[in-house]
Amino acid sequence: MVDENSSTNEAWVVGDNFGLSIPADPDALLEGGTEFLTYAFRASGQLAENNRVVSIVDSAEFFDGGSGKKLQMTVEYEKPNSALPNRLFVKFSRNFDNALWDSAKHMMLSEVNFALLSRSPDFPVKVPLLMFGDLESESETGLLITELIPYGEGNVEIPHPKCMDYLMDDADAVDHYRAIFASMGRLSGAHRAGKLSPEFDELFGDAEAGAAQFRSQASDDHTVQRAQRMFDFIERYPKLFPDHFQEAGLREEFLSFMADGFAARPRIQEILQSGRPKFVAFSHWNGNIDNCWFERQPDGSLVCGFIDWANCGVLPFTQVVSGALGCAEPSVWAENLDELLSVFIQEFEAQGVEKLSREELSLHVRLSLATNFGISMAAPVAVARDIEDIDAVSGPRDPIFRDLYTSRVMLFTMTNLIENWKNLNLGELVRKLR
Repeated sequence: MVDENSSTNEAWVVGDNFGLSIPADPDALLEGGTEFLTYAFRASGQLAENNRVVSIVDSAEFFDGGSGKKLQMTVEYEKPNSALPNRLFVKFSRNFDNALWDSAKHMMLSEVNFALLSRSPDFPVKVPLLMFGDLESESETGLLITELIPYGEGNVEIPHPKCMDYLMDDADAVDHYRAIFASMGRLSGAHRAGKLSPEFDELFGDAEAGAAQFRSQASDDHTVQRAQRMFDFIERYPKLFPDHFQEAGLREEFLSFMADGFAARPRIQEILQSGRPKFVAFSHWNGNIDNCWFERQPDGSLVCGFIDWANCGVLPFTQVVSGALGCAEPSVWAENLDELLSVFIQEFEAQGVEKLSREELSLHVRLSLATNFGISMAAPVAVARDIEDIDAVSGPRDPIFRDLYTSRVMLFTMTNLIENWKNLNLGELVRKLR
């Protein structure tokens, strides 16, 4: 292992929190081996000084999602006990093989800070057991090592990929979102009630700026151009979209909705700002189903835990809702949005805080959807980049999308953009505010 006071090797940096040299990628970690793991787990307080990691039984790179590289590994301890997980998951901030994914390295800071603070035994939501986490802020190089969630074992469900809820029946999918909203409401309520460590407020300010990086910063004219490109793509590849997307006049109607949204923007922002601070608290900013694990209880109910806390912080509830439901089927938005908001509010208020209005929160969520096009019109670029013969694709659920994460998500969110506009009557809502 590289000397813990040295960072001369580019594959190793000195972490800000524990002062240890930490590996920047899987190869470096495996080179550091049991010596590094022993030092790291002792430094974090997870491993006693008279215990050590004696072997790395196996390891394999994990390929899913974006950003930094990931590794699964199995280790053995000199003195094993039930509190020490053998199967581990390692997430790095860096991906030196992919410049786009490496550009997200800054998100590790919030993950490390959250992981270190969430070790409290009475933390209000389930999170993976942290074994070690640190980051060098100057280079934004860091890693997290946690227990590996045992998906598909015991009462833990298999993982649910993003934008593939069709693999579940509709009722089961809604049950999963109820569990997500209950956990998020409990966490936000605990923060509002002052039940979280004061360090949460010191380390996690208003995270709206971080979330805003995923929204479009384009001019209105450029946004309209992207919408035109979106409808050109829909007309060119109709098999990728619902049949009703080919209805005459849909393009013009949507462009009119956008123009109304631009005109109503000052009034909409005024309404959304009126939700501060009542509709703002600490939360997971992307509590989508693929960032969760679910444990089925003896009574059949679901308990939800969360992974991937990048960009977490003090967030508007509009972001919390869109982050959780952004890749849910359009029917969930249309038929269950207000019910899910009620679940969130019930758990929030159960922490002993002020009452919230579901009707007002629902209005805020809808207005946020009506003015935030974000990256939801990016499918034409993503799909064309990933698929050489788009005409050969049978539809949005073609097996090719299972291994094309970005194209799958971009195509789904673009479809949801149009479905939500129609199903939630966003056009009429915006016209009233012009």
